[in-house]
Amino acid sequence: MGKSVALATLIVLLLAGIGFQHYITSLPDLEAPMSLSSARFGPDGSSISASFQRNDGQGFHFGIRGNADKNWATAPLYFIRNPELVPYVHWPSMGGPDERVLLKALEDWVRSHITAEQISRFEQVDREDFGPEEIELAAVYKIYETLRSRNPGQ
Repeated sequence: MGKSVALATLIVLLLAGIGFQHYITSLPDLEAPMSLSSARFGPDGSSISASFQRNDGQGFHFGIRGNADKNWATAPLYFIRNPELVPYVHWPSMGGPDERVLLKALEDWVRSHITAEQISRFEQVDREDFGPEEIELAAVYKIYETLRSRNPGQ
């Protein structure tokens, strides 16, 4: 009897751990409406991050961690599903399904929040020339553009 209770407890703890791991490493529902809370380029210009407020009121933080040579094509994506509850940083595989889901959500957001003129400006002008309100949009667009270049045909 004692062994079966211990085994049942161990199984329950294992299943709870697997469920928790799945929760913190999977993307949340990213359907509209999502609003931009903040976005920025890192101080050295090699990383970009953004925070969105999801439609359920929860925050969602993601970005691209670059390096000194600013090779965005090889810079890994990261996200924090629920930064207020569990500040766990997850690094999904490059070009994997999580990246494609985030790309689709960003594509919808970019289409509804950034004009063609702004996109043209972001592609032609250095970020130092953007105003404070443009810099956040430029950061989100750079993440979107990087993911789009790694996932052609999406």
